[in-house]
Amino acid sequence: MMAGKSLRARLVLLTTLAVAIVWLVTAAFTWRAALHEIEELLNHPPTTASHMEEERAELTGEIAKHLLMPMLIALPGLALVLVVAVGFSLRPLQRLTRDVASRAADRLTPIAGTDAPREIAPLIERLNELFAGIDRALQNERRFTADASHELRTPLAALKAQAQVALAATDETKRQHALSQILVGCDRATHLVAQMLTLARLDANQGQALQSLRLRPIAEEVLAVSAGEAIDAGCELILGEGDALVLGDAALLQSMLRNLVDNALRHSAARQIEIGIACEGNRAVLTVADDGRGVPAAERGQVMQRFRRGTSAVPLDTVPGRGHNSSGSGLGLSIVQRVIELHGGSLQLDDGIDGRGLAVRVRLPVSTAT
Repeated sequence: MMAGKSLRARLVLLTTLAVAIVWLVTAAFTWRAALHEIEELLNHPPTTASHMEEERAELTGEIAKHLLMPMLIALPGLALVLVVAVGFSLRPLQRLTRDVASRAADRLTPIAGTDAPREIAPLIERLNELFAGIDRALQNERRFTADASHELRTPLAALKAQAQVALAATDETKRQHALSQILVGCDRATHLVAQMLTLARLDANQGQALQSLRLRPIAEEVLAVSAGEAIDAGCELILGEGDALVLGDAALLQSMLRNLVDNALRHSAARQIEIGIACEGNRAVLTVADDGRGVPAAERGQVMQRFRRGTSAVPLDTVPGRGHNSSGSGLGLSIVQRVIELHGGSLQLDDGIDGRGLAVRVRLPVSTAT
């Protein structure tokens, strides 16, 4: 943004000019009055000593009077001129105030400040950044609401359809199958709502105080929670050697790792999932790799978007021994990415175990605490 003249310089210049004008007018008036008195004294010189004293006292009083009277008039005039000068100097602030006050709640366009004084330009820049952030938040909220309503409509419609099938079924086997599908649909809807609530909380999170913690205990806890699901899926969970001390929030990092493991279990048809922890310079690297179907390189940017699923995701009811269909919400990696952003880290998607599957590498700042 191009800044205009300095507001401070404008105030100093106008104040100096106002004082100079008032001072010159006062000096001119005083000079003319004093000159008149001196001319009167020279034109009518005193004839006696006593007359001389009287004339001198009178002249002194007249000069003092002519010095004070202009000042009594000049001071209010100076105050008036300064009020006008300061008001003129503050006109950019007044324009900015009117602009902000007249804006509607949904008007988030940037404030034009090409001719703003240098002192006001940073304020306008911060306001424009604030407007841009609010606009992004509103756009995300509208998009999230629209996507969520669409995603919730599908499982609810499936539940209704299965309930209608159960009501209309005359065969007990068909009725039981429809009822079991209703339970599966309830699980899907519950999972979707839980993911949406988690993502909404993360979006509202402005960053909490981070503390030093180790990644290995978090990984061990997540694997313990996921062990039952992994056994049912016929998948082996492996935690490699290594540990790292990072600055983070334990609950958020646990949620992040849980989503990564859950994605690998639900969608990749993996037989093995490995979690590795290592340090690279001032970064801790947490890796979750599997040997499943993976995600094509062309789709890896898309799966980071909300409610986007990779085309290679495998419905679990199509994999022998993998249970019911558990198509995901498309929010798992979005949650992971948001947690990483709150920790100042980065995310990378690579090929998984032995070139198969997918490897998600999370880099987080290490803690220097001992």
